[in-house]
Amino acid sequence: MVAVFKAISAFFMAITTLLAFPFAGNISAEFAPKDAENVKLTFATMSDSHIKDSATRSFMLELGLADMQDADYPLDALVHAGDITDHAYEEQWQKTADVFAKYTPAKNIILAPGNHDMWGSEEDDRFPESSERFTRFGSKIMGREIDKVYYSTKVNGYTFVVMSSEDDGTDAYVSDEQLAWLDATLAEASADNLPIFLVFHQPLNGSHGLPRTWGDDEPEPMDGGIGPESDKVEAILRKYKNIFYISGHIHNGIGEKFTSEAWGYKSVETNGNITSVNLPSYMYLGYRGQVMSGLGFVFEVYDDEVIIRARSYSSNVWYTSYEYTVELA
Repeated sequence: MVAVFKAISAFFMAITTLLAFPFAGNISAEFAPKDAENVKLTFATMSDSHIKDSATRSFMLELGLADMQDADYPLDALVHAGDITDHAYEEQWQKTADVFAKYTPAKNIILAPGNHDMWGSEEDDRFPESSERFTRFGSKIMGREIDKVYYSTKVNGYTFVVMSSEDDGTDAYVSDEQLAWLDATLAEASADNLPIFLVFHQPLNGSHGLPRTWGDDEPEPMDGGIGPESDKVEAILRKYKNIFYISGHIHNGIGEKFTSEAWGYKSVETNGNITSVNLPSYMYLGYRGQVMSGLGFVFEVYDDEVIIRARSYSSNVWYTSYEYTVELA
């Protein structure tokens, strides 16, 4: 009964969003930075596209990629924060690659695997197979060779760090090897004295209203975050300045004051040196906040601040009520 009520609520919230979006957002503003002369880096983000054998899902992804490709100011990067496919089957990855091949949404594409991308077959130990598919298709889509599910890259001199679970569970498993790599990578990147963008499908435990904002039917001890290694990851992140943590996974909409008061959920929250940005599900309607398929955030990076702006890629609309400015230390 709870699940049915949630589905009905999400449906009516979606209808309301569809009717209201011209008033809640700016349908005529250019897809361009606020200050194109001084912007150093601009990139789009999305999460949870869950591509499978569905023409509707492929079309939804195409709408977003087309919006990015047609931007008035070319994007430096597109970051996908995971659950790219629905079950990591070969045919789902091929369909995803076929869609991406039609468009040039940004100069660089950065993909992070989610828990759904670690599933694949019905066997118990699915990670070896699914991780091979991610690195193979990820390399093809991104146009750069990767040999692990975690890696780093630079765009315009800014470091992007992609982390991943090394298991096929809903919680993430982060090995000691990956933790050591994370620390060394951040130490090297911090020498540039620039903000660092970390992409990990699962949020830090306790962030964004977790576990309350995770699915009610999930058993303990899963709380929608990284899981047992969350404290270790956070301890490493706390050592460095201006960390932007980009996640997905929990399928909420875009949330601010109301969702914070009602459920403890905010899409963007700053806690010390970490600004955590939880992306709305691109393919599914969330239960909280501004809900609609095709949503994401666009980052504009300047010398002294980062502006984070909500956009409906599928409707070509800036959601002007959800805009954040983070001053850099």
